[in-house]
Amino acid sequence: MSAPPPTAIPLASLGANAEVAKQIQALLLPEYDIVHVCTTPATASSELPPLCAGALDTIDTTGCGSNAARPVAERRLPRAIIFGGGIADEDVVAVMEKVGERVEGVKAVRVTRADVLAKGATGPSPGVIVEVLREKLGGMVEGGEI
Repeated sequence: MSAPPPTAIPLASLGANAEVAKQIQALLLPEYDIVHVCTTPATASSELPPLCAGALDTIDTTGCGSNAARPVAERRLPRAIIFGGGIADEDVVAVMEKVGERVEGVKAVRVTRADVLAKGATGPSPGVIVEVLREKLGGMVEGGEI
């Protein structure tokens, strides 16, 4: 994958499947750049708060986010965190609380199973997930949230 354009809005993600995250990452370009990927709430709770607060040396243990391929000085801070449909509501709240303890302004973007099913998918379809994300992220950009 080539480097995302510098104009892409940096995001992080928490979803159960790294392969699905990679597909979503590719499909969101060039408007959005998934800079950090987590596959468990515990990892997200330990990696995302320092990264969002400016610790550019935070390691992406999945190696899937675009920051993993960047020199530390060129890494980007996520402006929002995408939460996949398999992530429990209480885990979304816990991760966002931990991030909120370190920095303000990082937004949560939730893609629920209901969102995906409403678009006609029967399971975790990266194309449908990206369609949902583009709608939600577009609204956040227009509203000045990210």
